[in-house]
Amino acid sequence: MTQAEAIEIVKTLVGNDPAATNALVGIYLDDARAAILRRLYPFSDISDAVIPPVYEMLWCKLAMRYFLRRGGEGETAHDENGISRKYGSVNDEDLLMEVTPYVWVAGRN
Repeated sequence: MTQAEAIEIVKTLVGNDPAATNALVGIYLDDARAAILRRLYPFSDISDAVIPPVYEMLWCKLAMRYFLRRGGEGETAHDENGISRKYGSVNDEDLLMEVTPYVWVAGRN
């Protein structure tokens, strides 16, 4: 999936919010890409790595979550109109646990 295709998916997932510009969604996709690739290849240089097809929708979901959380990134408590939010430590582990790390032993095939 290309970055442009991913941007369109994320914009659809967030309900075509006017704040979801291509540039902003692209930044969140870059952050989500890095999070997935750091989990997938924990001991490797990920600068040229690409998201494997199996994780492309996860990439979009994670970027969507980043977009929807903007403005309240480190929030520890918030109550408004009967809605209560607490974040404390936001590590997106519930999504990232879907990624199986790929590791190998040096000198072995």
